[in-house]
Amino acid sequence: MKVLLTIAVAISAVVSIAMLSSCSETKAAAGPTGGDIVPIQNGTTKAEVVTNADTGEVIVHTWDQGLRNPMPIDSQPMTLGSGDSSLELMPHPLASDPPGKCSRVYGQADWMRGGSIKTGWLRCCGGQGTRQDFPWTNCWSGGRTHGQIWTEMGEHRRGMGGPMGPGRDGHR
Repeated sequence: MKVLLTIAVAISAVVSIAMLSSCSETKAAAGPTGGDIVPIQNGTTKAEVVTNADTGEVIVHTWDQGLRNPMPIDSQPMTLGSGDSSLELMPHPLASDPPGKCSRVYGQADWMRGGSIKTGWLRCCGGQGTRQDFPWTNCWSGGRTHGQIWTEMGEHRRGMGGPMGPGRDGHR
């Protein structure tokens, strides 16, 4: 009887530890290009934040609920931030986006360099949307894995022959 009680206590301790560690190590699901998913427009659209730690570049893609198709929204800037730092991301529509709509915004700031940011926030729709806080868990790895997206945006990159544009100093 004592052996059975000892085994039952040991099994329940192992199960409890396994459940606790799985809850504390849960990582947010990554989007189609490996970035963090942030709900926007009252949750009807999903924004995917992808960052490049080397250059300080950020691309936000907007997706449908299933994260299968781009979801163009009104072509307005978004604001991305962490703490008191913020960056205005400008619309860069895909060729398939309808006129006046956009499913991609882009920006660059020095405070984004290094890959050390752990939490962030995003406000869509020309600053009219609700600020959405999010854990910055996938953004950096998504940016490394999908290097071709930075090549596509190269003409907009400051310091590389592209225009400087709004947000160039990392603040609005």
